Amino acid sequence: MIKHLNKIKIIALLLFASIILFGCGKEKVKKDFVARVNNTYLTKEHLSSLMGSYGAKNFYREEVIRNWINRELLYQEAVKRGILKESMFDSLLENSKKELAISLFLEKYYNEEKPTYDPKEVEDYYSKHQNEFAFFYNTYYLNFADFNNEDKAIKFRSLLFDSDWEKALNMFKTDSSIIKVQNEVLLNDYQIQPVSLQRIVSQLNPQEVSIVLNYQPGHYMVIQELQKFDKGTVPPYEVIKPEVEKRFVAEMKNNFLQSYIKDIYSNNDIEVKN
Repeated sequence: MIKHLNKIKIIALLLFASIILFGCGKEKVKKDFVARVNNTYLTKEHLSSLMGSYGAKNFYREEVIRNWINRELLYQEAVKRGILKESMFDSLLENSKKELAISLFLEKYYNEEKPTYDPKEVEDYYSKHQNEFAFFYNTYYLNFADFNNEDKAIKFRSLLFDSDWEKALNMFKTDSSIIKVQNEVLLNDYQIQPVSLQRIVSQLNPQEVSIVLNYQPGHYMVIQELQKFDKGTVPPYEVIKPEVEKRFVAEMKNNFLQSYIKDIYSNNDIEVKN
């Protein structure tokens, strides 16, 4: 239920955002914009908002802009072909309005009725459901740092041999050459791209540091493999604690929702005909 509502919310938000963007983009020519598709503009403020929403998915600025352009091109093409005037569009729009209202209501409800629990409950939940957390693919527990300067990447790697990841990273915390850093991230085979990069990661040993990897123009990556898990392995609780907690809370929310729906049944006039 929670996953379904999240998907609906995203679809509905994109639908409304597209309509708003198309309408607002024609009001006036914007001087301070990052990208433009005909009379629709992507402003710096809107880009910052998109970067925030895509942040968890590891999108870079160029990818966000390209996705915005692609989406805007397709939307404008849909408008040219009269999609917005079709009865099916009106039906989908009306349904999306209901689903979006439900999603926003539930978001407000969950904020007001935040689930409280003891950390020990999450650990107990993991103990009871361990096998459900087994990896479906070979998975790697990694640290990685991506630089736009090869010399800086080499220097960072050298520091790792004299200290550790956190200390080396601390020395570069204000360095503009760092594009991206992720600590203790879990990635499986298909998530590591390109394939040449995945092959290198698969050959590393626990705690081993890779060479500086120029996996694409302007990117120089250093990877430290903390641990490797074969397909079917049940990872230790500490490695997947955030994922376990996320699932535990999702189940709590779903239980809250079912209980709430049961309560409001009696306050409404409901009829089902055979």
